[in-house]
Amino acid sequence: MTIENQSDAMKLANDIQMAMITKPALTMLEVFLPSYVTDEINTHIDNVRDNAKSFSHELVGQIKSNEKSAQLDMDFKHKPVLGLKRLLEGFALSYLNYQGIVEAKIDCCSMWSVHSYEGDYNPLHDHGVRTDMGMSCILYLKVPPQIEKLPGSAEDFVKGGLKLNLNGASGSTDGFTFFSWGINGSADIKRLKPVQESFVKPEVGKLLMFPNWLKHAVSPFYGDGERRTLSANFEIETKQAPILADTKVLAQTPTKESNEITGAPV
Repeated sequence: MTIENQSDAMKLANDIQMAMITKPALTMLEVFLPSYVTDEINTHIDNVRDNAKSFSHELVGQIKSNEKSAQLDMDFKHKPVLGLKRLLEGFALSYLNYQGIVEAKIDCCSMWSVHSYEGDYNPLHDHGVRTDMGMSCILYLKVPPQIEKLPGSAEDFVKGGLKLNLNGASGSTDGFTFFSWGINGSADIKRLKPVQESFVKPEVGKLLMFPNWLKHAVSPFYGDGERRTLSANFEIETKQAPILADTKVLAQTPTKESNEITGAPV
């Protein structure tokens, strides 16, 4: 058919139904905790830090550049830690509910704090648990000012149009967490294959929860300050299987201000 005028174009636009369908590859839960929660956690960590057991023998993190660099066990015998364990298990249940799993036994089996300073980093890795299904999380507790001022906050992404620039030794991902869930590279993106990696900026109070198989790393940063995070693993037992449903979003149709399709053969 041929569209002869703007009226024909608008009628066609109104009669056509379009939707963008996204096939799921990864689901992450993002939570922002209020400052009084992170303050309580930081106070507890500061109070027990000198006597806490090292957890580095269980971890791949290269946290060693400063005398204060450490990876410390969070003891569930302490009331604040036990309360956080229960809160995180509730978040894990919310994640599973979204996946269609309503009955599950969830155990936050390990928790630790990471105290990183200039030059410390975490190589690409995933987390192991004893159950077939497992989850992990990262909670950002302290962020040095030189990382805070970098673009890439959750607010920046909501506003849209943000693209991290790594050219020119920009340092734009210093101290960021890197996630990778595939092998697609820049050439694949040009062929309309999906992006399978992401840099996440640390923000105090931001918590990310994800499947334990998700590979991630942490870039080093430079300058003063402590980058403090808390991580945990979850062992999950369930007889239900997750339902990974498609995401369907109605696509925008041409408006009356657009006349690009007028006269175009279909």
